[in-house]
Amino acid sequence: MMNLFKKKNELDDGSTPNEPAPDTPDELLSNSRWLKFFDLFKGFLTRVGVDYPQFRLIVGYKLYMDAVDPSFMSTLDNGRRRAGKNAFFRGLWVYALVSLILIMFIGQFPKNPVVGLGTAMLFYTFMYMTVLVQAFSGSLLDVRDVGILETRGVSEKTRSAAQTAHILVYVLSLFIAMMTVPIVSSFFFMGIPDGVIFLVSSVVLMLVNYVVSIGLYAVVLHFFRGERLKNILSMIQIIIIVLSVFMYQLPNIMTQLSAHGGLNMNRPMQFAWFMALIYPFWFTGPNAWLQTQQFNAGGILTILMLAAMIISYFVYAPAMRRLTNNLSKLSESGEEPVHSGIFFRTMRRLVPQDKDQRTFFTLSWRMMQADGDYKMRVYPQMAIGIVMIIVVLVPTISNSGKQADILSVIQNNFVWSVAPLFCTIGIVTAIYFLRFSKNPSAMKLFATIPAFNKSVLYREAVRTVFVRLAAPLIIIVGLLTLFFLPPWKVLANILVGLGLGLLITIINGALMQGTAPYSTVFQAGQVNSGATLGGVLIAMAVATIGGFAIVFLPWWLTLIIGLILLVGSWFILNHSYNNVHFTLPGETDFE
Repeated sequence: MMNLFKKKNELDDGSTPNEPAPDTPDELLSNSRWLKFFDLFKGFLTRVGVDYPQFRLIVGYKLYMDAVDPSFMSTLDNGRRRAGKNAFFRGLWVYALVSLILIMFIGQFPKNPVVGLGTAMLFYTFMYMTVLVQAFSGSLLDVRDVGILETRGVSEKTRSAAQTAHILVYVLSLFIAMMTVPIVSSFFFMGIPDGVIFLVSSVVLMLVNYVVSIGLYAVVLHFFRGERLKNILSMIQIIIIVLSVFMYQLPNIMTQLSAHGGLNMNRPMQFAWFMALIYPFWFTGPNAWLQTQQFNAGGILTILMLAAMIISYFVYAPAMRRLTNNLSKLSESGEEPVHSGIFFRTMRRLVPQDKDQRTFFTLSWRMMQADGDYKMRVYPQMAIGIVMIIVVLVPTISNSGKQADILSVIQNNFVWSVAPLFCTIGIVTAIYFLRFSKNPSAMKLFATIPAFNKSVLYREAVRTVFVRLAAPLIIIVGLLTLFFLPPWKVLANILVGLGLGLLITIINGALMQGTAPYSTVFQAGQVNSGATLGGVLIAMAVATIGGFAIVFLPWWLTLIIGLILLVGSWFILNHSYNNVHFTLPGETDFE
């Protein structure tokens, strides 16, 4: 299962005993277990108008291209992939390992399918959406073969069927890896009838998730085009990854609530509004109905599940057709002008004018704005701070017994005072990933400039991390605490957060100034965990000191300290990194 193309080859002459020879297209077409699986449906596909020989050839070559593409899902095996071997299948053990966590919920809440089974389904759904960003997006939105297939007489039905089969290979593989253990454990903890129903419901959820992803992309492709379309798709992918960060903390949050009596989750639950909003919970309806023999909540959720199945059945075909027809929009070059917002113009005025610093600040801002890979790697790390606020808050809330006590605990919790400091967690990652770029060869331009001032380039790149990423997040989180804290206290906390955030940015910039910004192509396995770990420890120490100051000092003194920290750190940044010694791409060519 972990490698559905697995095949014993003779070693090539230049290979080592630990390095199997890659599959060739002909070998894959002859031996792929997935293609043999699709052969079982040859008669059905032929009857519905699909040219099966063309279908098989297209799917086979798509899988072969996935196997030889070095960038396809390379993060799953940390860059140590074998030539011609699909990295996705080689990395499925990771998802199988993650699924072991779900046994805890099913075993801990056997009398509450909505919580036990619902958590497993919700976790699977978010993992599916995360992998959608990493792998399925590249396949769903691949525009390279559309023109070729159209000129070779391949019908739209055959092309759509091949694209569907290609994606289902990964959808089914992920489902088997993630849901096999939870499904088997449901038979053990809940009995055979519940296990069978959970199996069927899980398969239906898998198909609904697939239709949801197709429909989401189809709608976006229909209403947008050019660069705006690409920005919208990047935004959707980032939101999915950010939400998945929260999912990793869900087991800890639910365990805390159950252990401290905040919720009694080991008994049947009545229907609640959040169940209607989170559609994976709908698929627990049949199990809940079977256990309680009551329409509320099992019957209501079952009706929602049936509605989702019916809607998915009628929506899929037109959505897939619209998606296929609109894929050409992705190849359109964007002509939309780059807009300069008020926030950018304001921050740019604060940058010193000498030595072209504002020019390089603008350059770094635009590069960060346009680099989707940087956003998808850094934004979820920035969001971890918000998740950590919830993680710290839940245990204190769950200790209270009455509803009035809960409201009082929330209102007076110390977490709100230090909330802006949590937003500094992702700064280390944001600084580290400055070195990566999709097109590092563009930096060769600066290597041709005599006596080029590298310090200005690096300083403004570091400044952009704080101004564009950290500062807005600190301010937004701080303003949200107005619901719980007086305005003057909020202002003081925001200033301390900004001051310490800028100080953390400067320190980590100094630790990582040995590499030029935007000068390296990202590959899995390149992350220097030592450098990032040191930066994280320093950031935690600085934030902890700031947290003690916020909690124990009067607000007016905190306000003064925060203002001094912010102004002083900005002054220090303007005079930092004067002796950087990194090498620009192409610089050695001129020595």
